[in-house]
Amino acid sequence: MKVSYNWLKDYVDFDLTPEELAEKLTMVGFEVEEIIQTLSKFEKIVVGKIKSCVKHPDADRLSVCEVELPDNTYNVICGAPNVQKGQNIPFAQVGVSLPNGLKIKKAKIRGTESFGMICSEEELGLVEHSDGIWVLPEEWSVGEDVYERLLDTQDFIFDIAITPNRPDAMSMIGIAREIAAFTERDLKIPKINLVEDDEPASKLISIEIENPEGCPRYAAKVIKNVKIKASPKWMADRLTAAGVRPINNIVDITNYILLETGQPLHAFDHKFIEDSKIVVRFSTENEKFITLDEKERELPHETVLICDGKKSVAIGGIMGGLNSEVTEKTKTVLLESAYFNPVHISRSSKKLGLSTEASQRFERGMDPSGVLFAANRAAYLMSELAGGKILSGEVDNYLNKIESRKISVRIERINKVLGTSITENEVIKILSSLGIEYKNGKATIPTFRPDLEREVDIIEEIARCITFDNIPVKEKTSIYYENQANDKDTYLSFLKKKLVELEFNEALTNSMIPKEMITDENKDDYLVPIYNPISDDMNIMRPSLIPGLLKSVIYNLNRNQPNIRLFELGRIFTKINDQYESEQPYNICGVICGNTKNPNWNEGTATVDFYDIKGLVESLINKIFLDKVEFILYDSHIYFDKKSTLSIKRGEQTLGYFGKIKREVLNKIDIEQDVFSFEFNADLLFDIRNINRQYKSFSKYPYVEKDLAFVLDQKVNSNEIINAIARAGGSLVESVNVFDVFTGENIGHGKKSIAFRIKFQSYEKTLQDEEVQGLFLKIINKIESTFHANLRE
Repeated sequence: MKVSYNWLKDYVDFDLTPEELAEKLTMVGFEVEEIIQTLSKFEKIVVGKIKSCVKHPDADRLSVCEVELPDNTYNVICGAPNVQKGQNIPFAQVGVSLPNGLKIKKAKIRGTESFGMICSEEELGLVEHSDGIWVLPEEWSVGEDVYERLLDTQDFIFDIAITPNRPDAMSMIGIAREIAAFTERDLKIPKINLVEDDEPASKLISIEIENPEGCPRYAAKVIKNVKIKASPKWMADRLTAAGVRPINNIVDITNYILLETGQPLHAFDHKFIEDSKIVVRFSTENEKFITLDEKERELPHETVLICDGKKSVAIGGIMGGLNSEVTEKTKTVLLESAYFNPVHISRSSKKLGLSTEASQRFERGMDPSGVLFAANRAAYLMSELAGGKILSGEVDNYLNKIESRKISVRIERINKVLGTSITENEVIKILSSLGIEYKNGKATIPTFRPDLEREVDIIEEIARCITFDNIPVKEKTSIYYENQANDKDTYLSFLKKKLVELEFNEALTNSMIPKEMITDENKDDYLVPIYNPISDDMNIMRPSLIPGLLKSVIYNLNRNQPNIRLFELGRIFTKINDQYESEQPYNICGVICGNTKNPNWNEGTATVDFYDIKGLVESLINKIFLDKVEFILYDSHIYFDKKSTLSIKRGEQTLGYFGKIKREVLNKIDIEQDVFSFEFNADLLFDIRNINRQYKSFSKYPYVEKDLAFVLDQKVNSNEIINAIARAGGSLVESVNVFDVFTGENIGHGKKSIAFRIKFQSYEKTLQDEEVQGLFLKIINKIESTFHANLRE
């Protein structure tokens, strides 16, 4: 927000230099990012008078002027459309340098010589844009130094960063109130001496609020017989300094009051308000409206609309309509001053993609009690600057009055938190300077401070006012806490440690991602959307950790880091009902791409593939002591290629998935190389954890190995056979491994041969051949009967 140093002095007397004031404001929480001088330093620019002005003989758009100075007259060529004989103008002679760096030289243009330059305000660095030369006041003397003459108008513009919780500070009076507090001076609020006509405003307008939730208060005043013209220079200069373009006196007054008080106003041409009636309502589905910028906009559902008896005339709190704007023909002004619900304004503004000075204030929360002051102040200026006649009173519809809240504040609590010894009288004085009344242990919060809700907020205000430099510093602080180990946090740290051992690097990514990264057709069934997202790249909560890690992959690839091994542990979010309640389990996810290792002089390398991610998953499973796990082919995952995706199951529980990322997913973020990934549900891993392993010594008795092969259906999984062998053989089966898989015409269509090596061993005795053979035959019978398999000879 831009704040004028000179303008502030209208509201509070202070004797601080611009630099000192900027330092003080920053120390109380209003960071001054820049101080801009309105008057750039320039030299040797003097007042000249145009003695004559004729068209250039060989150029239609140029004029040849004679510029008179006390000591001489100079021939000058000028291309400005507004140059005329008799004008006082700023003149730069040959050899003078302008603020923009241009050095004036003698020139010849189409055969005519020019000995200087007639300057515009833009060329002198006074404004950003000029349409012609700067015509100086007639009372300025020829030969007078222009810079010296302007010194009295020098101003300093502070560019202040206002935090979102301080809407009261988005005005000149708001900043002046802060200055009055830390300089211990009085705040001077402008006096309003309204002279009103006998005719009541209620005769020309009525107000009906259909949606008090969206608009708790709406007030209007009527000003007749206004004359539309340019604003006086003092007002135009102040608006320009604040970054607002002057338009005409009526519109400029509404902008001036917005800057002065923070309260947005809107001026309607009353003749366009049909039925002399204002109706405040919510927009309907797919309703459209043409705003002042001549754009037709489709309004989000339940946008606050200002209507007359037949049509919409403004988007409440955001922008007026083209169909009721003030023009040079306006005679009667209907002046709107209202309080709108911040939530509705914020939501509609973001959905419309339309942010205005008004919406920025309303969405933070304006002062509902300041509505009439701003309206009366604007009406007064319209009578003074536009010759208007103010109708008596106002129409003020305030259905649900917003009262000042009271907060209990303990002096001892203030001193305990701040480490100070402030007395009650000091607290009363500090809070009073901020417009807060403190009495009998309670602080009455003015309605212009919606950010003050708790005792600690008041304590923070006191800390700001006494400044943090004056708060005692404690060199040592004792912190008492109970050292209670959290089993889940311990286990999650254990998981991360194991992935680091596998040479993964941890990444932290945003929980909010773009919806376009999800390619699943049924995504709306489980995605958790974000209302009022910061941007389209952050409009849903992540249903998986994979999208965030893929963004990290492209970030690294773009910086010539092709060999990537990243993991992340974090929450994911999936919708469980239409009220957008969601499950938020912890997942742990890893991605790999590039080469398996860096090449060296005697050894090459290979690109990572499916078997690398499978091996890493198996290694992780072993490191976290997870047993009885099966890998099952899975063909419908939203991120993984259906030809190379395996689900990780333990009994009926699906613990996670791994495989190759779909090419269509990678194409969305311009990743050309293959990426492989795994993702576990870390909450499920925690529930079935078994990190307290017991180790035993190996058997001292000899083992017996036997091989056998079965011909069976290709759909049968080898893990199922291994588990069946282990169950049939009991405790004497030490291990079962697959050592051969064969398919071919000799086996039969749809069949395969799988060969197993079974290791028998006891921890108590040496096994006898008869005992082993009995178990071996039992295993064969079990597999043949269970899986309709045939023993291969």
